[in-house]
Amino acid sequence: MAETETTAVSFRVRAAQPVDIPALMRLKRLLAEGEDSLHAVRANEAHWLRDGFGTGAGFTAFVAEADKTGAIIGMATCSQRVVTGWNGPVLFLQDLIVEPTHRRHGIARALTARVAALARELGSPIVELTVRADNPAQGFYLHNGFQPVPQCLTFVLAGPALAALADEDRKTLARAG
Repeated sequence: MAETETTAVSFRVRAAQPVDIPALMRLKRLLAEGEDSLHAVRANEAHWLRDGFGTGAGFTAFVAEADKTGAIIGMATCSQRVVTGWNGPVLFLQDLIVEPTHRRHGIARALTARVAALARELGSPIVELTVRADNPAQGFYLHNGFQPVPQCLTFVLAGPALAALADEDRKTLARAG
């Protein structure tokens, strides 16, 4: 349980369960709205169930739950990935969000601490995250020990460029075949 010195906000962080999927999706949409990327959110409840709670779950989710009401007021989602050269997984923090009315009470820090604990349990040497250049949460990340990697940039291959490059693979296979 965590509490703040100002308004007493009592909550607990726990592993998400399938029954939490509507709340997780609500928070994901809230996060996407804040980043003006709601158009990119395509997953439905069945996808979240399969990808987060099925036998081959691809991500782990934690929720912050208000003690008094049981309402889900924050979430963190993370996934493991393999990086060649590391011995073991690297944990990637995908989503971190707290309801605006519950911010500044230690909830995001508690969620991040749970992700850090999972990284340690898995033997991950780092927790990695990618944020947009205009993300106001950068100060939070720096304050909590995350360090930017200035020599790295994120590149994305998508849309028509992805399709065009993928088509080249088919052409190469046709020539080789």
